[in-house]
Amino acid sequence: MMDEISYEQFGVNFVTHVVTPERVAATIARVAGDRVQAGPIAAGPGGAASVIASGRIGKIIARTSFTATALAFDAVIPIELQLDVRVAGATYGYRGRVSVPLHLSVRAEQPVTLVIDIDRVSAGDVDVELAAEGLRGKILQRLGNVDEEVRRAVAGIVNDRLSSDEARSSRELDILSYVEKAWGPEAPSG
Repeated sequence: MMDEISYEQFGVNFVTHVVTPERVAATIARVAGDRVQAGPIAAGPGGAASVIASGRIGKIIARTSFTATALAFDAVIPIELQLDVRVAGATYGYRGRVSVPLHLSVRAEQPVTLVIDIDRVSAGDVDVELAAEGLRGKILQRLGNVDEEVRRAVAGIVNDRLSSDEARSSRELDILSYVEKAWGPEAPSG
C-alpha cells in the first residue's frame, strides 16, 4: 500500500515529476531545430559587410535550478557555426562555437495549466568563440567586431524562435486537456 499524501504535496510532486530537465531540454531542442541559417545580414559600420551564417545545434542540456518561489531550469544551446563575411568584394571565413544560455521558470495558471517562461536572451549572454581563416580575417574580426555582431544576431534569432507560436504552445501545458484525452469528457449530469 502506498503512503497517502496531501493534495499540496501531490501538486509539488506532480510538477517536479512532469517538468523534468530532460523534458525541458527535449522541448527546447524541438523548438530550436537542428540547424540555424541567417543572412545575408548587413554588418559593420554603415552595413559595409554582408554576413551569411550557418550552423548545427548540438545536444541541449538543462539543469534544475530552484528559485525561492518556483521550479526553474538553466539550459544551454550549443551551436557549431560557420560564417562567411563579405567586405569590399572579398570573403572571409570563420568557424566557431556559440553557447546560448537560457533561464526558464515554471508557474501554474488557472484552472490546471503549467506555463514555462523563458527569459529573453541579450547579446551579452551569448558566448562566442570564433577562429578566422587567414590573417586578413583575423584583422577584420578585431576591427569589424565580428564577435559582437554574431552575439547580436544569435540573440535575435533565439528570441524570435522562442517567441514563436510553436514555442509558446509547447511551453503551455493544459493538464485538463491531457486528462480528458485519457479519460474522455465528463459524463453529462442529470
